Amino acid sequence: MEEKNKMMDLSFEDMFGTNVFEGNNDEPLWDKLIQQIIDGNVIPVIGTDLLIDNSSNLHKVIIDFLAKGFHVSSNPKSFSELIYDIDYTKANKKDNVYYQVNKVFASKKFAPSQKLQRLLSIRQFPFVITTSFTPVVEQAMQAIWEDELKVMRFNNNPSENDDIKNGTDLRKPTVYYMFGKVGEGAHKYVLTDTDMLDFVSSWLSNDNRARPKNLCSELKEKYLLMLGNNYSNWLFRFIWYSMRKPDLGHGMLAYDTLDESLLNFLERAETFTKQNTSDVIDQIITRLEKKLEENETTKFNEPEDNMDVFISYSRSDSKIAEKLYEALTSQGKRVWYDRHNLTDGGNFMDEIRKAIRTAKYFVPILSENITKEKGESHVYRNEWDQAIEVAISMGRTYIIPMAVEGFDFYRAAIPEKMQQHNAIFFSENEGIKAVAEKIIHKMNQD
Repeated sequence: MEEKNKMMDLSFEDMFGTNVFEGNNDEPLWDKLIQQIIDGNVIPVIGTDLLIDNSSNLHKVIIDFLAKGFHVSSNPKSFSELIYDIDYTKANKKDNVYYQVNKVFASKKFAPSQKLQRLLSIRQFPFVITTSFTPVVEQAMQAIWEDELKVMRFNNNPSENDDIKNGTDLRKPTVYYMFGKVGEGAHKYVLTDTDMLDFVSSWLSNDNRARPKNLCSELKEKYLLMLGNNYSNWLFRFIWYSMRKPDLGHGMLAYDTLDESLLNFLERAETFTKQNTSDVIDQIITRLEKKLEENETTKFNEPEDNMDVFISYSRSDSKIAEKLYEALTSQGKRVWYDRHNLTDGGNFMDEIRKAIRTAKYFVPILSENITKEKGESHVYRNEWDQAIEVAISMGRTYIIPMAVEGFDFYRAAIPEKMQQHNAIFFSENEGIKAVAEKIIHKMNQD
């Protein structure tokens, strides 16, 4: 008996040499998230609680405004509670709430929260999903991307729902309204509980006519960053599952309040969860900036492929190439540039050929130095030949020449198939940042 009691007194630490309940190292999860952001695989999903700088979320602000206007005294917490309140029904039909909400947003703009602006301003998130019908995320994106921004929405009508063409569209500045957008008619965006059930059932459907087939397919492979989506337990599960099935993991949820059973569900599904949305955004920005700085100063040990841009240049134009690299990477683009990407001791021509074949765009820098070197043997001419072969198989723009103003394509002995591509010209006095923005704009048009 005494031996048995001794056994019962043993702790896990005694048995296994460590306390399994001690410590919770999130660093590998943070590292994974930041690397996914750099690789362009993260899709933010922005909810109501992140939209404005207010102790109440924006939906509750609108509910309170309408309740006050119609002398509703019950303090409704949702649009459903509002429209079923006896004081409201005395003056309105239930569907009139859509007209009232449309009227509010037609006359007033709500400034995006500082947290939302900070998150989206780092530009590593060109494609953003919003679960709110309000245009606040669109306003924040518009301030960053201007006329490049594309607006798409799902309004639960198979003949009108927007869908992406393929995964390339996820790299273009876009805001996608998952539950419709204010300004539409009754039940074409989510206000009530019934609306939400109707929309979620469509997103969960296996009928590709009922949901955006291509977007749903691409989202399965992406890392979803859920921010400000403080929905109820089962509603959040439905929303999460509609975007993640069949793989429930591979994402992060930042929350301020969360039902314990939902937290357990997400952790079982290997979802990274962290409390305090504001702190999470600060962590993302700080860690991302640090990682990008490390990448700037560290030579890669292995060659990278599937980059956004391959820069081809003469050694005489190294300063221009370096500035272009910095300008493009600061905008969140993954750039292959030999001074940063060639590995030590590798077969450099094999690495270059692979990088050109897998890059999304090829940007040759053309200056008078090319003209001066036309009778000489240079690696960049081999790069041009490889890029021309790739361009022939592409169904879109692949080569985007960047040429100094006044550059003569013919005198420089540029291959004919290279001459056929429209160049972006720049002057000595024009900042490379402006040229990089023109290149990105051209990329986003395809």
